[in-house]
Amino acid sequence: MKIIENNKIALKTLEKCLARPEIFTKGTAKFWDDDHISGQMLRLHLNPDIEAASKTAATITAETAFIIDTTAMNGGKTVLDLGCGPGLYVKEFARTGAKVTGIDLSARSVRHAAETVGPEYPDTTFVNMNYLDLAYRETFDIATLIFYDFGALDPGEQRRLLARVHAALKDNGVFVFDVMSRNWKNPLGSGVAIHQSGFWRPDPYIEILTAFSYDDPRTEARQYAIIGERGDTEVIRIYIRLFGLEEIIRLLADHNFTVEKIFKNLKGDPLDERAETYAIFARKA
Repeated sequence: MKIIENNKIALKTLEKCLARPEIFTKGTAKFWDDDHISGQMLRLHLNPDIEAASKTAATITAETAFIIDTTAMNGGKTVLDLGCGPGLYVKEFARTGAKVTGIDLSARSVRHAAETVGPEYPDTTFVNMNYLDLAYRETFDIATLIFYDFGALDPGEQRRLLARVHAALKDNGVFVFDVMSRNWKNPLGSGVAIHQSGFWRPDPYIEILTAFSYDDPRTEARQYAIIGERGDTEVIRIYIRLFGLEEIIRLLADHNFTVEKIFKNLKGDPLDERAETYAIFARKA
């Protein structure tokens, strides 16, 4: 998309890039599999001190310990980690002796995981694919989807994923994931920044960030318009679905999951009415 035509700014095109989209309208740009962005994502994944692409190293240690304990993960179990990135959670799960499969859309992250985690833990497998295309049948005892990925999907994608995870789990298998609650507040507003090089591109660009809220279903959105020096423009949209507790329980029941445990987070902190996130352990019914 270009916003400069015949040496003039195409204002209608720019206006379209900045306008409030219909909820769950996809952006125009690649994300996870873009060569530059995937490199930036990997760099953030591997920074142990910030919560960006991954949670901090301290949080990952606490969450994996709690998940391992709560699911009784051990050498007899098979585990599926969806959106595994560079294998940070897979590595911790593999320490139990479990056979762990990690799936991620980023070829760069999967390659890094295979090269760094695979040699130390030969019972790990890494697959570069969209987890919405899962085709496993009764293969895993435990499936995980961590860092609120479920809420980034639109309702149709959520239903599709639940059906695929249900099919992939063995009888009595457990699905562990976390979501944002309706108490969560979007900390981002709108803003404009000029970068000589940055997260979205290696070359100079303007970044115009706008935040939107939707009520039905309750969703927060971040829209990034990225404009290069020659007017080449891309729009990146990230949606964050916010769930009520009864709502997520009902959605899981509709897909033949029984919610067994809910916590404030995957560290196992007790749930309270002000919780901004929910950590859910759901059993295949």
